[in-house]
Amino acid sequence: MRRINVDVVAFVLALALLLAVAMIGVSVIVNVSSHSNPTPTLSENTSQVMTTLFGGIIGILGSYIGSRMERRNREDDDRDRT
Repeated sequence: MRRINVDVVAFVLALALLLAVAMIGVSVIVNVSSHSNPTPTLSENTSQVMTTLFGGIIGILGSYIGSRMERRNREDDDRDRT
């Protein structure tokens, strides 16, 4: 049976993404409870910061996983040639 190796960088980035989603949920709940608004809304500045946060984390995570796959494919090709 093959042991699954966890890539630490990808794991940390995925946890950061999860934390960002949780922060949005908490901020909406706090906003609704403190302002007694019937509709949960975020300010324009908050939504821009969160969009940047999500886009950055997803972009870095995707590029990291893509580069790892490319490196793994090159190693497999090198093994096949020998």
